[in-house]
Amino acid sequence: MPERKVADRLALIAEGLYRFDTGYLRAGHTACYIVVNNGHAAIVDCGVTATAEPLLGALEQTGISLDSIEWVVPTHVHLDHAGGAGALMKMLPHAKLGVHPSGKDHLVDPSRLETGVRALYGDAFFEREYAPVTPVSEDRIVTFDDNTSLTLGSLALPIMHTPGHAWHQLGVIDPRSQTLMAGDAFGAGYPELAKTDQPMLVPVTPPPQFNPEAYRKTLDRIVREGIQQVAPGHFPLIRDVPAAAARLEAMMDEGLEAALQADSCEALEQALLDRWSKWLADPEQRALFEQLYGKDIWLTAEGVWRWRCKQKEAS
Repeated sequence: MPERKVADRLALIAEGLYRFDTGYLRAGHTACYIVVNNGHAAIVDCGVTATAEPLLGALEQTGISLDSIEWVVPTHVHLDHAGGAGALMKMLPHAKLGVHPSGKDHLVDPSRLETGVRALYGDAFFEREYAPVTPVSEDRIVTFDDNTSLTLGSLALPIMHTPGHAWHQLGVIDPRSQTLMAGDAFGAGYPELAKTDQPMLVPVTPPPQFNPEAYRKTLDRIVREGIQQVAPGHFPLIRDVPAAAARLEAMMDEGLEAALQADSCEALEQALLDRWSKWLADPEQRALFEQLYGKDIWLTAEGVWRWRCKQKEAS
């Protein structure tokens, strides 16, 4: 079905499945998803703390009662996906929080996350984009193993562990449309470049947990499971899943090759930008990609560079 805007920053993308633009960094950068089934609802990924109030306001505007929200499920604990979990749980006193077993402790005590993000981005960025990060009470958290499910009334949503971007990542499947809410397991897209069913995607490879072999296995599993649509944490909806997975694998291989040839992380940044922009045939689209992705490339390069350093040490 075509996407349909139903409230401010909120779009219906499939039967009972909504996407909310969290507004993190810029419009069209980061999304969370809301699954609704006969008066039962779950929020998958929750953005940053500042996301909570406008998200719940948009849902109420659409007629989705806050009392109907039974689950908050971050796909992983990186703060652009889980930073708002504590704020949401305060506003949704009857909800449970579902997370990968390895992510639980970071939500109960987010101090290590905060320390890591401050070291990576700087104090000013943390205060502007993430603060405050509120802990979640341990007794409200449920952990999901691979191949389990969460239930919304009569609807079971399968859970799939999706390592590669991070070891503690999971995806949630809406079986009605066979849509996987994937977090960062299926790359990041740019809606400004989404002109076809094959939008421009790039692998998401931040430090410290990027693992290309696990990433590749996750992409292969998503295709093998027969997923019809992927709803990534960073836009847009992906409908041709096998083709997109093949492109992501090819781009990741290009990035790994570039890393082995580069003599610095800064040189790798430029190499990735040069190689990946060539996937766009239109010069104007290529220039726009370089402008947009040029703001994000350093984090991708840092993760690939750390992989490269480990390879060099092992050889």
